[in-house]
Amino acid sequence: MKRHTCSPLTSLLASLLLATSLAPLPLHAQTASARRGAADTRALLAETGMSPEQLRAKLREAGQSDAAIDGLLQQGSGTARRAASARPAAPAESPATTDTTARVARPEPAADPSNEPFGFEIFHWSPATFEPLSYGPVDADYPLGPGDELALTLWGDDQLALTLSVSREGLVTLPDVGQIGVSGLTIEEARARIRAALARVYSGLRPAGQRSTTFVSLSLGKLRTIQVFLLGQVVRPGAYTISSVSRVLNALYAAGGPARDGSLRDVRIVRGGEVVAHVDLYDVVLGGAAPQMARLQNGDVVFVPAAERRVRLSGAARRTGIYELREGEQLRDLMRIAGGPLAEAELERAQIDRVVPASQRDSLRGQGRIAVDVPLRAVLAEAAPDVALFDSDSLTLFTLPDRRANTVHITGRGINKPGYYQYRPGMRVSDLIALAGGPTTDAYLEHALLTRTQADSTRLSLRLSPQRALEKSASDDLEMQVLDDLSIRSLWDLRDRQQVSIHGMVRNPGTFELLDGMTLADLLMKAGGLAEDAYAVRAELSRVAQWPRLADTLTVALDRDLTRCTEAAATALRPHDAVFIRRDPGFVEQQYVTIEGEVKFPGTYALMRRDERVADLVRRAGGLTDLAYARGVTFRRENGGKLAIDLPQAMRNARAAANITLQPGDSLRVPRFTPTVRIEGAVQSPVTALYREGAGVGFYITQASGFRQEADRRGVVVISPSGHVRRGGHPEPGSRIIVPARELDEQKDHLKDFSTLMSILASAATTIYLVGQSAK
Repeated sequence: MKRHTCSPLTSLLASLLLATSLAPLPLHAQTASARRGAADTRALLAETGMSPEQLRAKLREAGQSDAAIDGLLQQGSGTARRAASARPAAPAESPATTDTTARVARPEPAADPSNEPFGFEIFHWSPATFEPLSYGPVDADYPLGPGDELALTLWGDDQLALTLSVSREGLVTLPDVGQIGVSGLTIEEARARIRAALARVYSGLRPAGQRSTTFVSLSLGKLRTIQVFLLGQVVRPGAYTISSVSRVLNALYAAGGPARDGSLRDVRIVRGGEVVAHVDLYDVVLGGAAPQMARLQNGDVVFVPAAERRVRLSGAARRTGIYELREGEQLRDLMRIAGGPLAEAELERAQIDRVVPASQRDSLRGQGRIAVDVPLRAVLAEAAPDVALFDSDSLTLFTLPDRRANTVHITGRGINKPGYYQYRPGMRVSDLIALAGGPTTDAYLEHALLTRTQADSTRLSLRLSPQRALEKSASDDLEMQVLDDLSIRSLWDLRDRQQVSIHGMVRNPGTFELLDGMTLADLLMKAGGLAEDAYAVRAELSRVAQWPRLADTLTVALDRDLTRCTEAAATALRPHDAVFIRRDPGFVEQQYVTIEGEVKFPGTYALMRRDERVADLVRRAGGLTDLAYARGVTFRRENGGKLAIDLPQAMRNARAAANITLQPGDSLRVPRFTPTVRIEGAVQSPVTALYREGAGVGFYITQASGFRQEADRRGVVVISPSGHVRRGGHPEPGSRIIVPARELDEQKDHLKDFSTLMSILASAATTIYLVGQSAK
C-alpha cells in the first residue's frame, strides 16, 4: 500500500467527506475546527482555481454520487476548509518507498499492563511504508471493478489466452465478440457471462447438459487499487492507496492504527456522505472477526472518533488494562471482555475508584473522588443488579490472602520432606513426621521445637522429643493444631564438623574434614601424596596445646612410598591438627643462561654450579671469535635490566668485580667489532662517524656540524658499548655520544639573565660618564 502526501485538492476532498459524515453525530464528537463558522462555495472554488464542473468531476472520481456531491457543495466550503486546516500538515517528502520492511516503533508497553489501553497491541509494529497488494486469492463474493485484470483461457478444440482489463466503464473487450459488462459481478458470474458471449462464436462451447469440446477458464490477475481516507484519531491521517480487497483493519494498519485517545469500539466507514458501517475492533481482538468486516470502496473515509468512556481494570483479572465501553455496557460486560477474574481473585468484594461526574458532585457535597465496593460474586452470578461504570473509573479485583487456614508446617534438615501439609482433626506429631517421610539418618531426635500460633496471633514454643513422639509417648506426641510449625534439626546443625590441614610439598595442600579414625597417612593420601621436591624423611605435626603453650609439635617419620609409612599410619589425627611437609634442600631443578653473538658456540647453557661466573660461561662457549669486540659486551639480567661489565678484565682476573656470578635467566651478548661512534641529540646533523683513536668528544661533535642553539653542552654523555655512562673522555668504538637539549624555560631564563646583565652594564656606563662630566 502507498501512503500519499496530501495535496490541497486531496485535503479538500477528504475534508468535504468528513464534514458531511460528522453532521449526524453528537456535537461533542465533532472536531473543534468544524465549529468556527462557514464560508461560501465561490471562495472555495477561488482557492483551488477549479470550476464547479472540475470539482464535481474530482468528487465523482472519489466515488461520490451526484446527490452526495450536491449535498457537499450546498453545505459550503467554510466547513470543509476548516476541517482541512485541522488536519496535520503534510510532510515535505512522501514517506512512500519500495522498502516494505521499514517499521514504525510505537511506544513500548508499560511495565504495568493495567496502564495500557486494551487492543492497541495489534498495531504495535505497523509498517511505515506500504505497497498495494496486487495479487493473491480473493473471496468468492469479490465484486469486479475498473482496474481489475482478468486472465481468460480457452482450451480444447479452440485455443485462446487473453489478459482482459476492466475499463473505467466496467467493460472488457473480447475479440470477435465485443464489449461485455462485468463491473459489480463476482468472478463466477463474470465467467458465466463471458462464456455465454463466447458460445456465439465458438461452436465447441455448448449449453449445459450438452458435451462441450472447448472449455473456458477465467481467473483474477492483478487487482485494482482504491484510494481511501484515514481521518480522526489515527497515528498518520491521510489518503492511502490500498488494495481493492482491503477492509477496515487493513486501512487502519496502513495508517499505524488509532491514536492513544482514539476509539476502537466505533470506527466509522463514511461513503457518499453517510456513515454506512460501525466497526468494533474488540470483535477482531477477542474473536478474530476481521473477515466479517465490510470491504472498503474507492473514496471511502475511515473515521476514528475519540474514545468517550474508558475504565481501568487492575488486580486479579485475566486481562488487565484500560478498556473502552460502548453505550449500555456495564461491569458484567467489562468482565466478559477481560476474560473474567483469576482463580485467586477475592469474589466477595471488588472496589471502584471513581472520579465523580461533575453533574453529581453537588449532591455529594463536594466529594470529587469516591470508592464504591462491589459484591463481585453476586453481580457476575446475576444475583445482584449490574453496576454502572463511568468514564475514568478504576476497578480493582483483590486477591485471596496468602495465609492458608488448614495447614501445619514442618521444617529442618532432620526431616526428609519438609513443607506444608494439610491439617486433619486428631493429627499428632508422629503423624506429621510420617507424612514428611520420617526423620533423616542424622536427625537430632532428642529435642525439637513446636511453635504454635494462638487465636489472638500470639505464639508460644513447646519442647518435645521426636524420638519419644515416634514411640507414641503421650507427653511428646502432642495433638497438632492449625498453623503449628514443627522444627527438627540435624546433628550437624548443633555441632561443627572437625577439620585438619596439610601444607607444603604435597600435590593438593588444603583443609580436609576430620573423619573418625583418620591418620596422618590417610591425610597424605587425600592430599595426593608427596610432591617431587618434598623432603620425604619426616613431617612436622602441629597440635592444639594446653595453655600457656600455643601448640605442640611432633615429628613423624615418612617414606616416599606411603605404604611403608608405618609411623604415619599409626599417628591418629585430632581436631585442628596441621601437618607441614618441607622442601628437600638438595633438590634443584636445572637453571639456564644464554650467550649470543661472537662466541664459537652460542646458545643456552645449564648452570653447573651455584658460583659459576661470566668468564666460565665464555670458556664453555668456546671462547671469543676473531671478530668479537670484548669491550662492547652487553649483559642483561632477568627482571634486573642491563648491567655494564668489563669482559676483558673478567677474563684476565677471575676475582675481578666484573666477573659476576651468574643467575638463572641471565643473557650475555658479544657484539662484532664496529669502528664507529654515533652522535645524536641536540647537534646540527646527527651522524655515525668513523672511530679515530685518541679523539675526544669535541672531535665527534665537529663531525656532527656542531651544537644546536638549545644544546646543553655541560650535559654531554658518552655511553660505551657495554653500557658504561660517563661525561667527556675518549669514546670507544661502538660508543654513543648523547647531547641533551635544554628545556625552553631554561633558555628563557638565560636570555633574561643576559638582558639583566646588559641593563646593569648600561647603567654603570651611564653613571661613569656622568661622573666624568661633572669632574670637568
